[in-house]
Amino acid sequence: MRLTVLGRSPATPNPGEACAGYLVEGGGARVLIDCGSGVIAQLLRVRRARELGAVIISHMHPDHMLDLVTLRVTWWLEAPRRGDRLRVILPPGAGDQILDLAKGAGERRYFDKSFDIAEHDGAGALEFASLRLEPVRVQHYIPTWGFRITAAGSGEDHRRRLAYSADSGPCDALADLADGADLFLCEAALRSLDDEAPPPAPRGHLLASEAGAAARDAGARRLLLTHLPTAEGATSATDDAASAFGGPTEVAQPLGSYRI
Repeated sequence: MRLTVLGRSPATPNPGEACAGYLVEGGGARVLIDCGSGVIAQLLRVRRARELGAVIISHMHPDHMLDLVTLRVTWWLEAPRRGDRLRVILPPGAGDQILDLAKGAGERRYFDKSFDIAEHDGAGALEFASLRLEPVRVQHYIPTWGFRITAAGSGEDHRRRLAYSADSGPCDALADLADGADLFLCEAALRSLDDEAPPPAPRGHLLASEAGAAARDAGARRLLLTHLPTAEGATSATDDAASAFGGPTEVAQPLGSYRI
């Protein structure tokens, strides 16, 4: 399995970077997880849109799904055969929100030309060829699911496991999500708790140290921090996470490619 980071920014983008978007390839499938602002321009640097097998959205905040508008046009121009539609899997209950986005783009059926849109049920695994994604509900301000990802196969890929936190505050679900993960792709959006003012309850993002603690408690093997501001540098985030985790820790790099 291979992960390519198309966007790692939080809602306020790092200069020159895209918001959340992650390309996962393995088990005979190629899936885009999240599609925030700027992600499709980055995708086109490494793949054609027509090479995607599906898109999965963790939650309906704009920094995780707004570039579906761009992908709709890009897919229509690149579709392998005229009339082919790309599978887009939304979180439970998101159908009305995507209709609102379509109306804002100009017409109620805006996405129908390019996408076959469905919602997952919040519990059952999603399978694309031999790539399997299990949704795990995490703690955020709106309904949000992280994913436990495996690719069936033999050799090096057999039973390798990637975990993606999506956006999450501290919660017990992270330990289940990242249990024994070979790579834990985890958000670390907060530099300090003062970044969430006024503080909501429950909290919806992690400090880097909390991402490290979640990786440690889950028994993950490697930690890759994402969804974090980098204007002040990422060294302190890496140090804080590594100190709590005690294992290999780094910050996701734009267009970085990671073998799981």
